[in-house]
Amino acid sequence: MKKYEITDAELEIMKVLWENGELTLNEIVELLSKKEEKNKSTIKTLLYRLIEKKSVKSITNKGKENTYRAEIEKEEYLEKENETFLKKLYNGSTNKLLLNFVEEKKITKKDLEDLLTLIESED
Repeated sequence: MKKYEITDAELEIMKVLWENGELTLNEIVELLSKKEEKNKSTIKTLLYRLIEKKSVKSITNKGKENTYRAEIEKEEYLEKENETFLKKLYNGSTNKLLLNFVEEKKITKKDLEDLLTLIESED
């Protein structure tokens, strides 16, 4: 499985592309600026980095502004990031992760019940 080196700032762009599909630079800036004002040149730089990483594709439209689309699927990215997180912090053990959440009371009884239901449905 491919490793993605996407920064937090780049991830914000990826989220917008995953949620909205193909967008122009202006549309990306507008959507990102809904939370907090973003600088167009900074977004453009981040987009070019994502293009270099082959995470985003630039599409040239004749006589129109270029559009951008995610080249990696959100689910694929999440799967890899989850795997990396588990390996880094829990030696790859889902069990250790879940036990930590239970011990630290970061998981509710309802969450545990839902998890058990999911596990039972997988059998």
